[in-house]
Amino acid sequence: MKSIDGVPVADAILAAAIPTFVERGYEGTSMDEVAARASTTKRTVYSHFGNKEALFRSALAKAVEWFQAEMPTLVDLSDPAVELESFAVGFSDLSTWKGAVRLQRVVMSGAEQFAGLGGMLHREVIERAEGVVAEYLRALDEQHGVDPGERSYDVLAGLFLNMTTGGRRFATLLQAREPSPEHPQHVPPSDVDRLVVREAVRVFLRGSGLAAEPGR
Repeated sequence: MKSIDGVPVADAILAAAIPTFVERGYEGTSMDEVAARASTTKRTVYSHFGNKEALFRSALAKAVEWFQAEMPTLVDLSDPAVELESFAVGFSDLSTWKGAVRLQRVVMSGAEQFAGLGGMLHREVIERAEGVVAEYLRALDEQHGVDPGERSYDVLAGLFLNMTTGGRRFATLLQAREPSPEHPQHVPPSDVDRLVVREAVRVFLRGSGLAAEPGR
């Protein structure tokens, strides 16, 4: 298999295409620039992806794949307030750093041209995060002997994600707040809205009756 610096050619092209689309937008991105950043030729880019729209769709899919790999987890059932707060802060940080925000804006700006991409982004990012939360909430109930059939965990997970992260994500996407300049892997978890998140978690747990709050 051909590679560039040990990376498969297609992956190297996508790794170059993602930041280019983020920085230039769809219209401002050229196949020449992507090829140059990937240390290959435009002909090679076309041979792998056919045209710019196909490259953009593939680049977005790869960016989503990276996002999913970096998404925080929910494991510890001993103190759900702390665990849920950590997840919400991590997901919010990941969703509002400048690279993620700019890529979302590129998708939004071409919503009519790129049919289905907005839905894919919501399904693979928001719904995937809701799924993680829903499974954790189910595990909490099972730990306390509550019949899982009595609740709609998907609905509860959606409420949780909106309560704890929706405001910051929406405000940042609409440029009412500045996105974080650094990727969350390179900096400690942010304290932006942490008090808001903590209070939202407290209200959510009390209102849903899902679990007591140890130590709080």
